[in-house]
Amino acid sequence: MERLSCCISDRQVMMSSATHRLPQAPSISSDDCRLLVSSVLDYAIFMLDGDGHILTWNRGAELIKGWKPDEIIGRHFSTFYPPEDIAAKKPERELVEVIAKGRIEDEGWRLRKDGTRFWANVVITALRDESGNLRGFAKVTRDLSARYAVDEALRKSEERFRLLVEAVGDYAIYMLDRAGCVTTWNLGAERMKGYLSAEVVGRHFSIFFPDEARQAGIPEHELEVAAKEGRFEDEGWRLRKDGTRFWANVVVTALRAPSGELVGYAKVTRDLTARRTAEETERNLMRAQAAREAAEGVAKKAEEANRIKDEFLATVSHELRTPLNAILGWARILRQRQLEPTVAKGVEVIDRNAEAQVKLIEDILDVSRIVTGKLRVETRPTDLLTIAQEAIEVIRPSASAKQIAVHLDAAQDKLIVAGDPERLRQVAWNLLSNAVKFTDPRGTITIRVEKDASMVTLSVTDTGRGIARDFLPYVFDRFQQADASTTRRFGGLGLGLALVRHIIELHGGTVHAESAGPGQGATFTITIPVHAIASADEAKSAAAASGTKPPVLSDLRVLIVDDDPDARELLTAVLQGAGAITETAANAEEAMEKMRRFRPQVLVSDIGMPEEDGYSLMRRLRDLDPTDGGRIPSVALTAYTRGEDRSKSLAAGFTTHMGKPVIPEELVATVANLAPFARR
Repeated sequence: MERLSCCISDRQVMMSSATHRLPQAPSISSDDCRLLVSSVLDYAIFMLDGDGHILTWNRGAELIKGWKPDEIIGRHFSTFYPPEDIAAKKPERELVEVIAKGRIEDEGWRLRKDGTRFWANVVITALRDESGNLRGFAKVTRDLSARYAVDEALRKSEERFRLLVEAVGDYAIYMLDRAGCVTTWNLGAERMKGYLSAEVVGRHFSIFFPDEARQAGIPEHELEVAAKEGRFEDEGWRLRKDGTRFWANVVVTALRAPSGELVGYAKVTRDLTARRTAEETERNLMRAQAAREAAEGVAKKAEEANRIKDEFLATVSHELRTPLNAILGWARILRQRQLEPTVAKGVEVIDRNAEAQVKLIEDILDVSRIVTGKLRVETRPTDLLTIAQEAIEVIRPSASAKQIAVHLDAAQDKLIVAGDPERLRQVAWNLLSNAVKFTDPRGTITIRVEKDASMVTLSVTDTGRGIARDFLPYVFDRFQQADASTTRRFGGLGLGLALVRHIIELHGGTVHAESAGPGQGATFTITIPVHAIASADEAKSAAAASGTKPPVLSDLRVLIVDDDPDARELLTAVLQGAGAITETAANAEEAMEKMRRFRPQVLVSDIGMPEEDGYSLMRRLRDLDPTDGGRIPSVALTAYTRGEDRSKSLAAGFTTHMGKPVIPEELVATVANLAPFARR
């Protein structure tokens, strides 16, 4: 058998030589052949008999598989196969296939003597004599474990990358073939564009472009530039499956084979509609402001004067909050008590006018925020009908005093929208209070709330004095009033309608005014896009969240820190009325002493105090050991109410932030929310 294996090539060469009369090559002896095979170290080369038993064993087989010749010769070659291959009768099937085909090649797991596995490339060749009789098999095995490890690592890396791409939800990531037809489609693409993979794979990517872009050849231009330069980036309108447009940032990258041949494109799309809308709103505001300033001939000196005015208004507004805190707070407390009718009427008038003063100050501060670009809206599910009803209740006393009838016209019991409830209340209150102010006694005001397929609308119609046609374009400008003379009948700063416009625009809506002229009444209408409507489940959650019962502070120790004695007295009355035990301090040093002696469970502190402010006090407290009050829950109760003031309070260590003037019920609720975190 050894002679047969070593001399097959010699015999074939001799036959070929005899046929073609080629020059005689020197013959290879059996010893030479055996030496050649034995010297190969990188391949296991051995022979099997007709039943698959091992007849020879070279040095490479010993190195790769671990058996010495005397340990393995005579054993069946299935010894090298793992149990699962043995169970599947793979060795027997391979011999049958070799006999039929003459040769087979395979890759798979094989076993070493010590039981470890290696990935092998195996070639088995049938050996036959001159008569075609099967004499055995030649088997050559190569250890490809290193290559397999590299291939497997690459496969896993590619799989991880595929999973990563498919899981990305904020970007549409997909591939195109050379013609621009979609070949892959990830989850982000499905969410952004609305197509399922089965609906879009195979279709040309131009379906994502508006008609005007297709007609202009933009899809083809994108691929042409990407193929030429390797990459193309652009922003523009794209289409969803339902036909709606979105503003997209698009990057197209050419994919090439190692040979340089173009094989397709990778495309990444990001939806920038929200950013574009915000930028467009900002640009519109800037253009409108620039146009008004150009029309009015406003110079740089006037701009500086306006800036100084705005800063002054913000400062004045802050200073007015401190006395209003005491006025409004005590008025609320007194209204809850049984008072003689004349006194009760006086308290009611004080409360109503103080509330109006607070709203006026809020308007002034909001104008300052608009000027600095810091007015923000925080949307959540909100019942617009409830907003309208609350606004009616706020202005009802003023309307009743003028015998003005106020009607609410709504076809639904609820109208849930995604909006900032506080800002929408401000809008409704400003529109209604404006209507009351400019409507003569025994007039009528109608507030109507409705929606259609695309818009949510709230309108306020009055039978008042109306608006002159030449003033209508300026009715939403800041500080604009139809009658600015010293003998005018109606007060106000001309800020309310300007705030209404800005707040509604921040919600993505519009506002406009209509009037047939003086004496013909007016209608103010706000519209919010239908995409702002919230889901029913969100509405239920919002309703459930607002249905909590007022808290009670049962024997909770609260330390009040404020340099204003009226404020300390008011806060003491409010918190003790809810069941709390209180101590007061007029400054930071006194507060530190009360912390040691009184051991409060909650701190309510002002920010603006002489010598040492509330920020410094809170930092000192947070340096204390927890047993000494270093982790005391705290409320920053202050007339500094801007967003940056809130952030600064929280950064200093305060648990939460409230603005003055304080609403007693809200203060009690806030302190009650901190009670579970108080030390006992």
